Amino acid sequence: MHKIDISRIDLNLLVVFEALMEERHVGRASVRLSLSQSATSHALARLRALFEDPLFVRNPRGIEATARGRELAVPIAEALAQLRVVFAPKAAFDPAALRRTFTVSTHDYALATLVPALMVALRAQAPGVELRCVSVHPTRIVEALDRGELDFALGGLRRVQAARVQHTLLFRDHFVGVARQGHPRLRKGRMSLKDFAAQSHVVVSPSGETRVDVDAALVALGIERRIAMTAPSFLALPFIVEGSDLIGVLPRRLAARAAERMALSCFELPFEAEPSTCSMAALKPLMATPEMQWMRALLEAAAAQGAAD
Repeated sequence: MHKIDISRIDLNLLVVFEALMEERHVGRASVRLSLSQSATSHALARLRALFEDPLFVRNPRGIEATARGRELAVPIAEALAQLRVVFAPKAAFDPAALRRTFTVSTHDYALATLVPALMVALRAQAPGVELRCVSVHPTRIVEALDRGELDFALGGLRRVQAARVQHTLLFRDHFVGVARQGHPRLRKGRMSLKDFAAQSHVVVSPSGETRVDVDAALVALGIERRIAMTAPSFLALPFIVEGSDLIGVLPRRLAARAAERMALSCFELPFEAEPSTCSMAALKPLMATPEMQWMRALLEAAAAQGAAD
């Protein structure tokens, strides 16, 4: 059997074949296809030439399929069904009908400031959606996105850089100092730069490094903090500070929430420091999908709500 060049085949002929197979009558097939009987007969002639078989023969009630015609009926029906799926109008995105899990790499700061409002929105709009939060080192996030192990990441993400990754800035947050209420170096809710530098500090550093973002500003002033301990978690720092004379630095949103529930005082830093940022990072092709655009909108709304709290 010679090889058929599919680029030269009129796929409409398969639709004619389907109608003839189901109607078993050239006239009824013509009506169904909104064609003249002559045009349908001409299409049948082309089908016969294409498959090198009569395909249909006349009988007293109309036509019946040959053995070759019956053999082709199922694969042609399946091929047309697949094509109809491919070319069917895309259904509008409906979060309420979504059933899936989003896996996100994040840290406790983003969890505390974004995820509570995000979960309220998810439960209201898409109860079939689950959120799976994991911790992935920043140097591995791009690889995890590429492997499909993550849908997106939340955090500062400065080290998550690749042309195929899209970053969406959700918010900026200024750093503030935190100390226990009644700390002897706090005067009218303020601490001098000299006193700040003289205190023993707790530093949030998942990797254990003792120099973090705010230290760049201090180094520029010729000041080096006294680091009493490093903590791997933002949420651990308020508990440590509350029960000691140690002080620390936290993003304002997190510090304000902690101070509402604990015996803590927040104070403006006695120097200028670059704000922290929280972004969403995902592969660009995925960010173009309705699901990820919807998720980004929810995160942006959660970030705006946090700014208003």
